Amino acid sequence: METMLGILAMAALAAGVIGWLWITVMAFSEGETLWGVGCMIISPLCIVYGLMNFQELKLPFFLVLGGFVGRIAIGAITIGMS
Repeated sequence: METMLGILAMAALAAGVIGWLWITVMAFSEGETLWGVGCMIISPLCIVYGLMNFQELKLPFFLVLGGFVGRIAIGAITIGMS
């Protein structure tokens, strides 16, 4: 069971990182350098930027959100097993 939770935690982390990188790259590519730097330094800004540009950033926004929720759920399950 612990191995499966570890794999799920890594998958949630990977999804979040991929979404975060995607949003950060899109911020830089659209010429919004301050948003790009902000997303790199303060990662929750990616959620704000993703919401502001939701039409073009749906998939990376949901990757970041899913990674975050997944890690919280796996942490709660792990604490419950103790």
